[in-house]
Amino acid sequence: MELLLLVIAIAVGYSVLTKLGLIKDDTKTPPATRKPTAPQPPIKDDSQQRVRDWRAKWEPLVDRTKWIPSATAERILAQFPAPAKSHFSLDRLLHKDSPLEELKTDFKNNNDLFRATQKKLLKPLFDAVEKNPLTDEQIDGCICMDSSVQIVAAAGSGKTSTMVAKAGYALHQKLANGRQILLLAFNTNAAQELRDRVKARLANFEGADDVRVETFHGFGLHVIATASGEKPSLAPCLEQSGQDVEMIGTIIKDLSTRDPKFHNDWNIFRLVYGRDIGRRGAAPEPDAYDKGRVGHRTANGDIVKSKEERLIADWLFYHHVPYEYERVYEHKTATETHRQYQPDFYYPDIQLYHEHFAFGADGKAPDHFDGDYVEGAKWKRSLHTEMSTALFETTSHEISTGAALSKLEAELRKRGQTIRFDPDREAKGLQPISNKELANTVRVFQQHVKSNGLTPPQMKEAVAKQLNDGHAARILLFIKLFYQISEEWERRLREGGWIDFEDMLIRAGQYIEAGTYQSPFKMVLADEFQDSSRARIRLLKALSDEKNGQVHLCVVGDDWQGINRFAGADISVMTEFEKIFPYASRLTLGTTFRCPQSLCDISSRFIQANPVQIRKSVKTTSTYSNASVLAFGFKDMANSQGHVREQFDLMRRYIEEGRLKPSSEDRITVLLLGRYRSDTPSHLRSWQRRFGDVLDISFKTIHSSKGLEADYVMLLNVVEGFRGFPSQIEDDPLLQIPMPAPDPYPMAEERRLFYVALTRAKRQVRIYTSLANPSRFVTELVTKGGLKIEAVDGELQEPCPKCRIGVLKLRTGKFGDFESCSTWPRCDFKRNVADTDKATTVHWLQNEDRSIL
Repeated sequence: MELLLLVIAIAVGYSVLTKLGLIKDDTKTPPATRKPTAPQPPIKDDSQQRVRDWRAKWEPLVDRTKWIPSATAERILAQFPAPAKSHFSLDRLLHKDSPLEELKTDFKNNNDLFRATQKKLLKPLFDAVEKNPLTDEQIDGCICMDSSVQIVAAAGSGKTSTMVAKAGYALHQKLANGRQILLLAFNTNAAQELRDRVKARLANFEGADDVRVETFHGFGLHVIATASGEKPSLAPCLEQSGQDVEMIGTIIKDLSTRDPKFHNDWNIFRLVYGRDIGRRGAAPEPDAYDKGRVGHRTANGDIVKSKEERLIADWLFYHHVPYEYERVYEHKTATETHRQYQPDFYYPDIQLYHEHFAFGADGKAPDHFDGDYVEGAKWKRSLHTEMSTALFETTSHEISTGAALSKLEAELRKRGQTIRFDPDREAKGLQPISNKELANTVRVFQQHVKSNGLTPPQMKEAVAKQLNDGHAARILLFIKLFYQISEEWERRLREGGWIDFEDMLIRAGQYIEAGTYQSPFKMVLADEFQDSSRARIRLLKALSDEKNGQVHLCVVGDDWQGINRFAGADISVMTEFEKIFPYASRLTLGTTFRCPQSLCDISSRFIQANPVQIRKSVKTTSTYSNASVLAFGFKDMANSQGHVREQFDLMRRYIEEGRLKPSSEDRITVLLLGRYRSDTPSHLRSWQRRFGDVLDISFKTIHSSKGLEADYVMLLNVVEGFRGFPSQIEDDPLLQIPMPAPDPYPMAEERRLFYVALTRAKRQVRIYTSLANPSRFVTELVTKGGLKIEAVDGELQEPCPKCRIGVLKLRTGKFGDFESCSTWPRCDFKRNVADTDKATTVHWLQNEDRSIL
């Protein structure tokens, strides 16, 4: 015990222990009275020897002349448990880290030294393996051989070069032979580019011809064919874009013909439940205006106050039930302080009033409702009782459960109302969801369900989560329809001996997991990881499983460019990589070879407004120093094409004068980008013919521009609106059911799409917008990013100080002129013109730098 106290005394101080009374201070005892200390047997501390013996067991298994993978420490401790440190060991006091942390630190130090040594020894390799010498970040990506590595690559940072160089490094260092290296690409074009690059850059590397480069789906077919002995055929409806939705449409028609109940359910969903009513308790978002009334337009053409009332009105319309919305009550109720009572619905054929109350299951109204709402409901009931007028009630809770419409139909029939469902009735106002639109939703839902590998119990659980505060009746009816359509889809695939794209990945993953397919790969590299579905993740996990030996997985992607959610991609695979793959490491490629620094700064600041996006700093090698982002505003967007033509004329003149030179090719490249195919300029071919000798002009949708670059990018029709940019054609909330975790940030995917558009430019981006209705993204760049807009054919307008989405428009009311937001009724900001000079305004300054040089 004394030896232990002595050791502690050395560590914490002798005087502290004496004051605490833990040891006696003999210096205060007279020498004559001190008792001799009894001799103590020596205490043997063999902890150091036990540690040396323990290390001797596993050290031969660790090759310190190579990179030590991140999983090594835990694997060692699992096979060789660390000896317990002696209570009497000074080492126990001085080294407080756990054995695991000590091993990780040891191996990290080894890897740091190894990396530095490799960079020096293999400099000729890293300088020559690609057209340009690799950056330090790219070299780090090549050398790091942790169990799972995620490389987060900025736009234009050379991720393809890194993948090719990493394969070359592995071949050069004999870490794997060509047959043991697999490169996976997202689509056919990307796979071909990788093949070409491997062939060109690794021509002198032994085994390079054996490196396998495939798309995920192509590799899935290979696995299925190898494991089953029979190569399956892709369903014909999947060979061309859009034919899968046509197949769903055909199935719907056939089911409707065979099954009257399905036909009725499908049309009820499409006509009545087609548009979601929003989450319980959510604040209203009016989307229509007519004759002073703000709200939501119905199939009959009325403007009603809530989406729930719209649903009721649409049900009435398609069942040929005459109604009057907010008809003045037949008895006078108006006073000096209250207006005349107007019940929600009135059914003239049967003299029935109908009030729809926003009460939940608890009988309470949403928090944003007026505090007198409950009392108002009581007053209405008592009024009808007093005046002997018939009143029928429904609630928000009953709408959610589906009970409201059943109750309504029963009440109407009981009172003698004729009801006839007519799905072919032509809408006077809001048009219904089309069969094609709904078929597309079913197909996307199916892709997510299959690619995420959701079993029936998992689907049931996912549906239950949405039922809590969602529109339960709508959800349950859709799920019922979906399973009927999905079963017929699968039956037709079996009958034809076909598979779909999701099957290629799912079955391949199952064969690898079961060991039916013996994977030969020691290194798996996957591109465009941000576009991965859960089926792709399952395939990668199966390939990198320990039972296949020590496999190195390296994925490259950029969550800032995750724009394929509609195709089943799950952006959370980037942010949750370390949860999905144990022992994972994250590296960054933050040096871009494409965009000017000012464009890097503007685009990075814009995309990182979403806190979910992985943080990174982007620097450039570009020396371009002129303005990298310009914006032009038009009173009439039809005039924007004339302005584009003028810019081409100006470019030609500058080229002829020698003031404008190509960055690499023999012509200046100009990429015209649109959110939709319909944004294709009508004069595109004329421009290509007229300027083709000096300008390489092309048009792409932003989705199809991924991976492309050009000297100049012209971003067309960046306006606010339903089919604007950002697109306000919202994904149906039903699609949240099969998705693991939606991105909660507003317009998150559209923001990433805008980032992709900005970062295609090697020199400059030119944004074409509307002065009266600019995109909220343009407004954000103005108010937060310092962008200046040049008015081409009109006057600049001030951004709305409330929503920062619309601009202020001059309007005239009964009390005179006033300014209000262009997005009204969504935003209700307004102010008197007389107050304008007093207001703190944000001006859209005219751009002084029009240079395209």
